[in-house]
Amino acid sequence: MRAISGVDERVAIPVSGSRFGSLAAWTSTIAWIVLGLDSILRPVQDNRRDLFWWLPFGLLVASLVAVHRVQRSRALRIEPYAFWTVMLASGLVLLGNLGVMFNNSLMATMGFPGGAMVFTIGLVAFGITTWRARAFPKYVALALILWEPGSIATGLLLAPISPLHDRGAYSAGIWKGLTTALVAWGLRCTAPRGPAKLEKPKMS
Repeated sequence: MRAISGVDERVAIPVSGSRFGSLAAWTSTIAWIVLGLDSILRPVQDNRRDLFWWLPFGLLVASLVAVHRVQRSRALRIEPYAFWTVMLASGLVLLGNLGVMFNNSLMATMGFPGGAMVFTIGLVAFGITTWRARAFPKYVALALILWEPGSIATGLLLAPISPLHDRGAYSAGIWKGLTTALVAWGLRCTAPRGPAKLEKPKMS
């Protein structure tokens, strides 16, 4: 059995869309890190960051769709339920962010704690099914499982230099960027490499 980048070749068949998913995840990675660094270097509440947050989060969701498409035929039966739980929670989180931006307490509550808790649980379950599906290297599954718990821990660890605020502060973007980069690399490993080149017949 041969393996490339930790992917089981008998399982990880390139799927259309994984290349786009990888690009979305890499862009999300950069945006998360920029958001995190800005929050650390300028440790103040800047509500303009709430608008910028949409870019990395939206691209993260797009990359999760690509992960699902690659592994859905090989994962546990629970995988679609975990995936759609994450998608539903993502919608709640997006609505919650809108609520924060427009001071709508009902919508804000849908995002936090409601949507955030469902998103965390769903992403952990999605990561577990990714591990079992073996369509990606195991570090992709670990990145998904630890994405939100690690984000919370990072925010708390950085609190002395980048204080926590109700909004407008995203120091944990550093962790989110690093874990999203692992997802991006895993998607790259399954991206189609392009059409094979035909060899010219040799003249006898």
